[in-house]
Amino acid sequence: MRITILGSGPSSGIPAIGIGWGACDPKNPLNKRLRASILIESNGKRVLIDTSPDLRYQLLRTDIVHLDAVIYTHAHADHLHGLDDLRGINRAMNTSLDIYANAETLSVIAQRFAYALSPLHKDAHIYYKPVLNPHEIVPGSNYEIAGLKLRVFEQDHGFSKTIGFRFDNFAYTTDLVALPDEAFTLLEGVHTWIIGVFSDQPHATHVDVDKALQWRDLIKPKRMIMTHLGPRLDYGLLSKRLPKGAEPAFDFMTLNVPKRVRFQM
Repeated sequence: MRITILGSGPSSGIPAIGIGWGACDPKNPLNKRLRASILIESNGKRVLIDTSPDLRYQLLRTDIVHLDAVIYTHAHADHLHGLDDLRGINRAMNTSLDIYANAETLSVIAQRFAYALSPLHKDAHIYYKPVLNPHEIVPGSNYEIAGLKLRVFEQDHGFSKTIGFRFDNFAYTTDLVALPDEAFTLLEGVHTWIIGVFSDQPHATHVDVDKALQWRDLIKPKRMIMTHLGPRLDYGLLSKRLPKGAEPAFDFMTLNVPKRVRFQM
């Protein structure tokens, strides 16, 4: 399984309007951060998690013109509002595209992007708009999407809920401040864990560095990658601070995750 971190930044990106670079050194190119999203590639299939507002550039940079599915963590703008750029994927594949999300996120998509959930006009010959096939996924359940087996669990995002995922030997948990006990059980034995870490201080809606490291001590992944990094987290300084086996993400970072011998759903 190959993971590409398409964006490693917070909702504002880095640099941010009105904030600039914050504590991040502008001379280090790894501090320039797009909004958070990842691409999973396995057995010839490609699955995108979230459509950030930077999706157009992210897909052009990685030369992606084919997707087998899109999965959403939640409906916040920095994870959803690049949705319209999926029309380019529809056009390149000349077919509709399956998307997966919880009921709340699907409801938001239906409100904001109703046109994307309807078929092309009967006289249309090209995909002039996105055409998406919505599928509901429920936290606490197991699924197989585009050949990938995954477990879905709920996350506490402070004032809202998000969902996290365990794919075989890999887990992705962004935009969270707390996890239920059952999620920690699901994460046991994971090799690579990408986790959203916004700040070096406690935060109302996001995990901070110290909490992420405490969770790492519980789960003991071989590798922890911190993403969704806010303006207080300089790449160079954070790299020096973290213990072996933990590291900050950067845009277009790639990871190869070994397959487990057995993965029970």
